[in-house]
Amino acid sequence: MAVLYLPWPLDTGRGVRENIFLPGSNVVYDFHGDPCQAELVITMEGNQFMVIPALLEAFYDYLGRRVSVFYITLPPPRLRPLVEGRPLAIGNLVVSVKPQVVMGPPEFMKGLYKEGLIEKPRTFMRNRGVVLVVKRGNPREISGPEDLLRPDIRVAISNPETEVNSYRTYLSALEHLPGLREKIEREALKSRVIHHREIPAMIHQDLADVAPLYYHFALYYRNPEFFEEPLFDYLEFEEGRRIRSEYQVALMQGGACHEVAAAFRDFLFTETARRIYERYGFEL
Repeated sequence: MAVLYLPWPLDTGRGVRENIFLPGSNVVYDFHGDPCQAELVITMEGNQFMVIPALLEAFYDYLGRRVSVFYITLPPPRLRPLVEGRPLAIGNLVVSVKPQVVMGPPEFMKGLYKEGLIEKPRTFMRNRGVVLVVKRGNPREISGPEDLLRPDIRVAISNPETEVNSYRTYLSALEHLPGLREKIEREALKSRVIHHREIPAMIHQDLADVAPLYYHFALYYRNPEFFEEPLFDYLEFEEGRRIRSEYQVALMQGGACHEVAAAFRDFLFTETARRIYERYGFEL
């Protein structure tokens, strides 16, 4: 199995001298902050990760003070154990923190609500659809979804078992082309656990030529705030623009008494939060 790696930027720990980050062994990207000191713990679907550092800075201003925040950006099924009060392992490290705030797609949140794990969820943001991400310079000269049917084009997509929501969304943006769904189901290279990390690495390492991904991912990969040089190019298409996925937030059951958690939930519905999300490719 190929080791998939990209030079992802670190968004925390830059002010800590003792950093044992070592790609290939001691590396953790989707667990952010200090779980031992956190006053606020948030679990969220992974594809919002690029927004959170700027969002938290604005939240501190909204709250009137800085707080220690530990947040986890994983596919919803992967963060579920923590919501249920069970531990989650990352290699040899075991995390047992329980979140006060949960953010995820409607279907996932609906299930948690029915089980009595969270309070009633509310939609606070939507994304801006699906695009096709290709290697920088577009060496395979892909011009649109129809080119994915070419026999020489290798498609990558999220895993239909571990990331059901994104897989269904990406397929829905492409199923207007006869035969493409069948090719993807039959031949596409699929991620294993976390597609927002694995899929771009597949393209970067020439294991795949193109992948349907959310627009905000494509924007992130080209954002000089995170990468000195763009890693990829992307192509927009009409059917992809029509796809709009919702993002919801809820407090853990009984969490209304947690002042900071309630403040963060309320902050997500402010104009300030909306503008920050828009900067990174989302929309209300």
